[in-house]
Amino acid sequence: MHDAILMQAAPHVAAGRIPQALAILRRALEKNPANYPLLDKTVDLLCKTKQYDQANFLVERAAQLVPADRKYMMLAGDIEMKRERFGAASKFFWRAFEIDPTDIEPLRAGCIAMYQDGRFEEAMGTARRLYTERPGDIKALALYSGFCDLAGDLNEMVRVLIQALERAPSDAAILSALLLPLTRLHGVDPRLVFHHHVRMGQLVTEMAPADNRPHANIPDPERPLRIGYCSQDFRNRSAGHFIEPIIANHDKSMFHVTLYHNVISEDELTARLRKHAARYIDTHRVDDKKMVDFIRNDRIDILVDLSGHTGMGRIVPFVLKPAPIQYTYMGYPNTTGLPTMDFRIVDAFTDPPGSDHLATEKLVRMEGSFLCYTPPPHASEPAPPPSVKNGYVTFGSFNTLTKISNHVLDVWADLLLQVPGSRLFLKSMALAMPATRERVWTHLAAKGVERSRVDLEGETKGKGEHMQMYSRIDVGLDTWPYNGTTTTVEAMYMGVPVVTIAGNSHVSRVGVSLLSNTGLPDLIASDEADYLKKCIQIGQDEARRIELRTKLRSMVTGSVLCDHAGFTRRLEAHYRQSWRDWCARKRANPAL
Repeated sequence: MHDAILMQAAPHVAAGRIPQALAILRRALEKNPANYPLLDKTVDLLCKTKQYDQANFLVERAAQLVPADRKYMMLAGDIEMKRERFGAASKFFWRAFEIDPTDIEPLRAGCIAMYQDGRFEEAMGTARRLYTERPGDIKALALYSGFCDLAGDLNEMVRVLIQALERAPSDAAILSALLLPLTRLHGVDPRLVFHHHVRMGQLVTEMAPADNRPHANIPDPERPLRIGYCSQDFRNRSAGHFIEPIIANHDKSMFHVTLYHNVISEDELTARLRKHAARYIDTHRVDDKKMVDFIRNDRIDILVDLSGHTGMGRIVPFVLKPAPIQYTYMGYPNTTGLPTMDFRIVDAFTDPPGSDHLATEKLVRMEGSFLCYTPPPHASEPAPPPSVKNGYVTFGSFNTLTKISNHVLDVWADLLLQVPGSRLFLKSMALAMPATRERVWTHLAAKGVERSRVDLEGETKGKGEHMQMYSRIDVGLDTWPYNGTTTTVEAMYMGVPVVTIAGNSHVSRVGVSLLSNTGLPDLIASDEADYLKKCIQIGQDEARRIELRTKLRSMVTGSVLCDHAGFTRRLEAHYRQSWRDWCARKRANPAL
């Protein structure tokens, strides 16, 4: 019964007629208040329109009818999470666990709620205890390793994931969780990382059902193209800001854009992207098979992955190749390892000629930079270097803490010891946790750096406040082997010069691309000794830092990084040529 009702409501949802969809669903719920699929969809729509009290009423009514079913407690907790009432949410999740202690999903959700509520240590302790008690449970492993990531404890995160992979070498979920942290670990050979990605591609391909249907796309090489972008980040996150100028600048007469968004939350950036695109489809409640059907039915010609093996990314549909041509771009800093992924968008700085062996895809090297940056509207004007007022130089990094390994901290400790009176300012979400701050302070103290010289702060509330924090830094410190991206370009936009190291893989050469394209190649170091030398030089050259404080913003905005229309035209040219090539192959082989 509920399938028919959901089908009736679906066209209204797709067209944005939420009140009409809700009317259909609520009439059905009056007859059967505890029908979970109908209730789940109704609550989803009510929360999207911020009708939280109505959603709560429906869930409470259903829970009274079926008091021993944890699904309704979970749904009530989800509502409170969307209302940002995290303490109330955690209580519902604990009640769900009490109903069914065999499933740890409620505890996982409860830990996240506690974390959002500011109860960091309690959440981390619960996650650690679950992992210890249930070492073979993939959900417990994912929860604990995820909290290690939040806490910035890269070594522990990699340790537990490798240990789990040794027990279950063919577990795709474990391997997927390991891929990104492995690229952040110092001393790991990029060829080993590539090998793991190829293995991941094999595992996902083996899991996915074969789909050998030929593509019905009309092989006209010059017709308007239907482009599909798949992401978890069509919202106010770093990847969203890099994709926005492309979506906004696509030639609407020649490129029909559909956004497939695989995440539950939406915000003002989501709203802007929806206006720029021809279609927007929420896929977070859709399984892989249905998502493939959506893409095929939409006659997508070129499908672009923006998430890779991260978080809520949807990589499995790409295994089934629902579009004739598939690209991976920007949201994941490595090859996907999928034999069905045709192209990967990079540039000649991140992936110079000779590095093609580290990707299973054909590399498309964009002219200049592979990134297209939108400066945030919240940013104030760059302030003078803080050293002018303080009398000492402040080095700093706002990168996520799992990029700042113990080895990186050791090098930064050497830097502080070689620059008398200098200070270090680190800002990261993980540093809101007292235990994490203590771990960083203790590590640096063991290297001879006094606690008083190291300022550690967690996340700020808004983007404007975050950008203002750059006024406290004289010199930005890039991380390695996993470089910063948004943090580096934001620092430069705020007038802060950044020093990076040129590495031997894409993740360790993003800084090379950003600094080269902005006109600061002299701040690219060849190794760690050169990195220290360049940091010391720019730290001692206050005159140059004062000059850069006034010039760097215009250097960023005047660079290829902010050439939104030009970048999009170049990208469209790549799309068009790959489409022409496919059309030629299709004419030769209609079974494609």
